[in-house]
Amino acid sequence: MGTNFSPCEMLAFTAVAGGTETLVQRVRQERPGSIRAIGRALEVLRVMNHRQGCGLHELHLLTGLPKPTVFRILSTLRREGYVRSEGSGGRYCLTERVRELGAGYTQKLLVVDVGAPIARRATKRIRWPLAIGTLDGDAICVRYSTMPYSPLAVQATTLGHRLGLLESAMGLAYLAFCGSEEREILIHLLRSAAAPARLGDSGRLAPLLDTTRRRGYGLRLPQRRGDSATVAVPIQTADQVIAILSMTTFGRSMTYATLAKYTPILRQTAAEIARAFVAGSGPGI
Repeated sequence: MGTNFSPCEMLAFTAVAGGTETLVQRVRQERPGSIRAIGRALEVLRVMNHRQGCGLHELHLLTGLPKPTVFRILSTLRREGYVRSEGSGGRYCLTERVRELGAGYTQKLLVVDVGAPIARRATKRIRWPLAIGTLDGDAICVRYSTMPYSPLAVQATTLGHRLGLLESAMGLAYLAFCGSEEREILIHLLRSAAAPARLGDSGRLAPLLDTTRRRGYGLRLPQRRGDSATVAVPIQTADQVIAILSMTTFGRSMTYATLAKYTPILRQTAAEIARAFVAGSGPGI
């Protein structure tokens, strides 16, 4: 006589048969110092995030956790406002408050998460260090740098450096390729933030940005002996510049031949990061 299993039980049995690791299996491999209770609660939240509602037995099967443990986790999450019970059928659903857990994960963090491994692969290929920067007020902030992975790095890292919009290759690339309304706002911000001297003659800025757009990259050349040089391209989606990708070399190495050789690679890398960003973006980002 055959045995009838519920869809949830079939899913759980299939996961075990296919070698899918449950939380209980992962707990045995936990690193010293980890907090098991937090890992278990997060696993319950992950499972619930992929379903419209879950009962105690379903969560027990899908997580591999004992029912009393699942019940205590649900009770805690319910008391803290992250889970609510639905009707009298013993089912639980996530509440709107769960969105707060992801509120700090912004576009700037996502572009680094998806872009970092891509940038590292590019540096491994071309040897020169790359950096990913995003707009931060009236400057570009370097959010990621492959200098630790490059044998040709001019310094240990530029991570966290703030680069002027007018003085840096990254800043010029951003100003040149962002939307016209955003550009006007940024220029106004520069003028009102004790930067009129930096702007100089406004009639010279427009041609500089036009040149940057025409050639497809921002460029900072060395001003004195020993300076480095940087070329930067936008990381763009269909409607916005989400970040800037740059390559830094020794000052004397940034020649026309260098630009001709590496800017196509920079553009390809920026396009790959943009595709990964779009694929990883959710409705909240």
